[in-house]
Amino acid sequence: MSYQAVLRGNIKAAMARRDWLGQRTAEAIGLTPALFSSRLHGRTEWRLSELVNLALALEVPFGRLVDGIDAELGASA
Repeated sequence: MSYQAVLRGNIKAAMARRDWLGQRTAEAIGLTPALFSSRLHGRTEWRLSELVNLALALEVPFGRLVDGIDAELGASA
């Protein structure tokens, strides 16, 4: 599993807890729905500031969004 898949799973889980869909989440962090989708599906890299804003909007600790990524990066090294 790639770090992008881990990140996507964490983001989708946080969105589900809030019962937010992509469009609502995109609007909350100032992205277009198309750009949000591109980021979420790994076609475009997330910017750190977007992930911070996402954590704030979803009211989750930043660490929850990136949980498990270090293990994936270490596994691919």
